[in-house]
Amino acid sequence: MNKNEVQDEMERQRRILHQLADQYGFMDERVLTQSQKLDEWLNEFERHKYA
Repeated sequence: MNKNEVQDEMERQRRILHQLADQYGFMDERVLTQSQKLDEWLNEFERHKYA
């Protein structure tokens, strides 16, 4: 994946996180799991940013 693809996926994961949080609340397990997925994409973005 290139930097732009990673950034697009990161934004998609962020939208999912917000949708889940709106639907279930911030402490729901689904929201916490999605937050972890977003963290992984943020880390991937940082790796591409400095590559």
